[in-house]
Amino acid sequence: CLEGASIDTKSNSIVLKNATLGEKVQIKSSTIGKNVTVGNRCRLNNVIVMDDVKIGENCVLQNFVVSRGCTIGDNCNLKDSQMEPKSTLKKGTKATKEGIVERDI
Repeated sequence: CLEGASIDTKSNSIVLKNATLGEKVQIKSSTIGKNVTVGNRCRLNNVIVMDDVKIGENCVLQNFVVSRGCTIGDNCNLKDSQMEPKSTLKKGTKATKEGIVERDI
């Protein structure tokens, strides 16, 4: 289901089957795997999302790799890094190339 999502076709984004994108999702220069759910109001730029991933609402991912089976909570800001397979990030987590900081919100 891609209703309400904005996919920049000029920048070669790919969304594979059974992906569900929420309202006002923006995807640019990214690949979204099979059985992926992206919550409302997320922005993905230069991101690889492997299969069976759940991304919460209001997340920003840039230059980021999300491995298979990961879960990302709401309101996360993830840049210049990657997640190990089947890992989970709590709501409000921030990540940069320097590391991942999880906040209790």
